[in-house]
Amino acid sequence: MPLIEVDNVNFSYRDGVLALEELSLDLEEGSFTCILGGNGSGKSTLAKLMNALLLPSSGSVRVAGLLTSDERNTFAIRSQVGMVFQNPDDQIVATIVADDVAFGPENLGVPTTELPGRVSHALERVGLGGFEQRETTALSGGQKQRVAIAGALAMEPRILILDEASAMLDPRGQRELYKICRKLNEEGLTIVAITHSMDEAALADHVVILEEGHVAASGSPEEVLGNVGFLQSLALDVPFAAKMSELLQTRGVCVPTCLTQAQLVDELHHEMNLTCVDAPSMQVPGNRAPSCEESESGAMAQDGHAPLLSFEDVWFTYLSKRDLKRTAEQNAGAAGAPHWGAGAHDVWALEGINLRVNAGDFLGVAGHTGSGKSTLIQMANGLLQPTRGRVLALGDDLSNKHAMHDACRNVGVVFQYPERQLFAATVADDVAFGPRNLGLGGAEVAERVEEALAQVHLHVGEIGSRNPFTLSGGQQRRVAIAGILAMDPQVLVLDEPAAGLDPQAHMRLIELIRELHDVHGKTIVMVSHDMDDLATCCNRVVILNQGRIFAQGTPAHVFAREEELKGIGLGMPHTSALMSALGMPLCPDRVLSAEELADVITVCAELASCEAGE
Repeated sequence: MPLIEVDNVNFSYRDGVLALEELSLDLEEGSFTCILGGNGSGKSTLAKLMNALLLPSSGSVRVAGLLTSDERNTFAIRSQVGMVFQNPDDQIVATIVADDVAFGPENLGVPTTELPGRVSHALERVGLGGFEQRETTALSGGQKQRVAIAGALAMEPRILILDEASAMLDPRGQRELYKICRKLNEEGLTIVAITHSMDEAALADHVVILEEGHVAASGSPEEVLGNVGFLQSLALDVPFAAKMSELLQTRGVCVPTCLTQAQLVDELHHEMNLTCVDAPSMQVPGNRAPSCEESESGAMAQDGHAPLLSFEDVWFTYLSKRDLKRTAEQNAGAAGAPHWGAGAHDVWALEGINLRVNAGDFLGVAGHTGSGKSTLIQMANGLLQPTRGRVLALGDDLSNKHAMHDACRNVGVVFQYPERQLFAATVADDVAFGPRNLGLGGAEVAERVEEALAQVHLHVGEIGSRNPFTLSGGQQRRVAIAGILAMDPQVLVLDEPAAGLDPQAHMRLIELIRELHDVHGKTIVMVSHDMDDLATCCNRVVILNQGRIFAQGTPAHVFAREEELKGIGLGMPHTSALMSALGMPLCPDRVLSAEELADVITVCAELASCEAGE
């Protein structure tokens, strides 16, 4: 008997529109299943049906033979099914980490004497050993996500459901999470992982794709993910190795469709005896790449103007001065940070930051979970004040209240999950909130609302009167960004703007942000864990590590430091990683696109073929 049986299920929310329609799916005990699909395809709805958070409108769901619609089975089902949601703030219930992790097992009736051991063991498994007494509100988004995962593991479930649980984690955190999941799966735990990441899906045993509430495909990763045309027809992402395989095939290189980089490297490097040559210079004529010294200092201000933002020897701690002194004394000589990120004994969120953002910059910010990225950008318009040092916006020190007031208008900050900034009854009122608070008149406010919505490719006449919460996830995110743009800031600061979006919405949002920079002239600061986005969009990249600047420069300059980046838990753009794995030297002045790399590999393959013929 399958461990989870979904039989001919229909489900609709209050609007009456079917979120799932005649869906049937069986999952075997001990399986590792990834569920893919665009936003609104029914993935999260299906997950909630699997642990009786939702009940089907018709049809049936059984977990371990227990019918979810029978109220007598609810406790037994939920005690066997641990679930981690996409946003950890939806799941964290306590102010102290240990209390939060203990919440689930405590409600299952686990003896009090057993709770500390379960809590510590679960935190160790997610790389947060020693965090038991930390306040949950002081954690980074990625650390909160790991606390939520630890809370599920502490329940010792039979089934673990992860609903985009890796979306807030850095690359190393994502790898560690799936390493843990694979280990748990080998120990017998059934895993159901909802994800947009094709690289993660390639590691599963079983892949299911949902489209508009139906099962569009089901099978092994090779059967489902290797069908590039089918994935593209559903507007889904394609594993990079499969995409590169197809690009090479169209250029006449005889390589099978591969799902992972390791498979592709093996085919090219060993089976074809690929000869590596230097990648040709791809620098665009007339666009001189900054030297390392220029890019690292950030000193190249346009037209001799002062930087729009300047961080001068900035230190920051979330502790009070008294607690800072006491904690520093208590933690003197404490062990270093655990493998996944910032340590439990860290005092400083930022240490000695010196950074400039010039007019016209597109600055990318990356770093491991807890490295200080969100703290840094909250200082850009005075939401946080440095413990030491100072932050200047348009030349004014933000410790001055008048300067901070001006910065709120000139430096627009869009937080993680920006749709959570929505609150008004209509889209137009929500976008108008900022301009109205600037004291602008009705006619100018209306003009700003129309212009801001147009900048994010929305029309005020079509959606201005709609409730923003009836829009799609991608539309909500664009409306939230429009609310910031309506204030006409000189600098737009974005904290993980594409997190949680499906591949198509992700691509559209990144294109929109590039357009705001290239066409509308906005200076952009963007925090992201997506190295491909940073390499594609940015003229400079800053890497944070444990609150300090680890590296900064052009994307080509920064991403050339592969081993060092891996050492602090970050990844590489896909093309750079593949070139390195093949033994190719990286292009010195830019990160190659997939198409450009395919051209280079094709030349190498032709050379290898000629040498073999001789």
